[in-house]
Amino acid sequence: MTGDDGGSAHQRRFDAAMTRTRRLTMIPVLERWSYACPYWPVEPGGFLVPVPRRPTPAQVGTVVWALVGPGVTADDLSTSAVDATGAVEEYLTGDNGYAAGGLRVTDGEVVVDPGCCVGLDEWRDWREALDGHVPYLGHDPDVLLEHRGPVLRLWKSRDELPAGAVPRPDEQYLDIPRDVLPQLLRSVQQDLTGLLTALLPWARDTVPDLAGPLVASVDERLRISAPLDV
Repeated sequence: MTGDDGGSAHQRRFDAAMTRTRRLTMIPVLERWSYACPYWPVEPGGFLVPVPRRPTPAQVGTVVWALVGPGVTADDLSTSAVDATGAVEEYLTGDNGYAAGGLRVTDGEVVVDPGCCVGLDEWRDWREALDGHVPYLGHDPDVLLEHRGPVLRLWKSRDELPAGAVPRPDEQYLDIPRDVLPQLLRSVQQDLTGLLTALLPWARDTVPDLAGPLVASVDERLRISAPLDV
């Protein structure tokens, strides 16, 4: 290989890495405990429910069901509340602010979803990475964040990462430039703020007497409006 060929290959790798960086997105997602909601319309979809910045009423209902459903649904998928008001009341009076889910990160090629036993209510823990710490991102898949100089390498599923290890072809990862992470987290906050904006009219139509308390509770439990400080 000539020097020019080597330089061209390096440039192609650099250009590909820059393209993937420009495509980086981070969005909030919630686990769907039960696919059927007996209280209000929800959208069909997969196990993880994305939180859009400008959700439709049906998308708001799907997100609210992901939050409310675990508190009113038994293991056999029977529900304890008799109507929408009862379901939201159980959510408001429950003392568990855990919202199973987290942040989905993709660079246009690799998609890394949060693992089990981590919640969207913990999304701000990603700020720890800016201080050199490693936030817990769940298991099964065993998502792992590794510090590599100017980038944060996010492994899709990896139990252990020996120093200097070269990933096997089946070990997927993506790189987040450290200075891009604050922008991504601000985008997540904007998505969640958009949810709050759309939640109020939805709640006024669905549970009018609980609209204000529901919006306030979702804001507090998902830690949306407080300053992000990144």
